[in-house]
Amino acid sequence: MPSPLPIAWVTADALCGQDWHFRRMLEEAGLGYVVAVPKSQQVKSLAGSWRIDQLISDAPDDSWQRLSCGDGAKGPRVYDWAAAMLPAVPSFEGDGPSHRRWVLARRSIACPDEFAYYLAYAATGVTVNHVVTVAGSR
Repeated sequence: MPSPLPIAWVTADALCGQDWHFRRMLEEAGLGYVVAVPKSQQVKSLAGSWRIDQLISDAPDDSWQRLSCGDGAKGPRVYDWAAAMLPAVPSFEGDGPSHRRWVLARRSIACPDEFAYYLAYAATGVTVNHVVTVAGSR
């Protein structure tokens, strides 16, 4: 269901991002979001619950893509990004999923031990590049 609001995306810092009520409100309004979350953020699915940093650390090396999240004052802001769509939740999505939830991580190229973590909600068919661009707009 498209949002009746004149916006398509919401971004937020980890304070708002870790609040599941906030994320759920955006989903019910049909708004896409990319929100920062702390490394201790729990990611739940029908198969269980994991910390987001553990999920990302278990990702294979080929999960990472070098992408720009937009231009900054000194040109393109390029990082390594890992993203994965989470399984659709049939009871919430209705007939068929119009949106999907994602986990996303950004790794610094210069300091590979520096990570930022995100949760996202995007219309079905939205690409990783687009979600990364939205993350960079925050």
